[in-house]
Amino acid sequence: RTYQTKIRHIFIFVTLAFQLGFYCIPANYVTDEALSVSYAIYSSKWYSHHFPSLNVPLLLMMQNAQHGITIRAGGLVAINTETFVNVLKVGWSACSIARGLRQN
Repeated sequence: RTYQTKIRHIFIFVTLAFQLGFYCIPANYVTDEALSVSYAIYSSKWYSHHFPSLNVPLLLMMQNAQHGITIRAGGLVAINTETFVNVLKVGWSACSIARGLRQN
């Protein structure tokens, strides 16, 4: 019976971690890609184009892209890989504490 309970808890933990990772990893990818837009514009020879009317919009795009994107869950918690790792750490610690209290 205790092995069934352990397997069930492990299965639930892995399932929840997988669901959280399903959201956190792509959110981190989107954030990184948004920052790479600024780098791509800066790396292009935007200053030597034959269209001087594009200089101001390109500068504004670089400035706005440097602020970055933060994807939030419910407007409270930032969703990224750091959040994913922190949740896994807290979950593992809680399981370890619960197991230690049960043995005593």
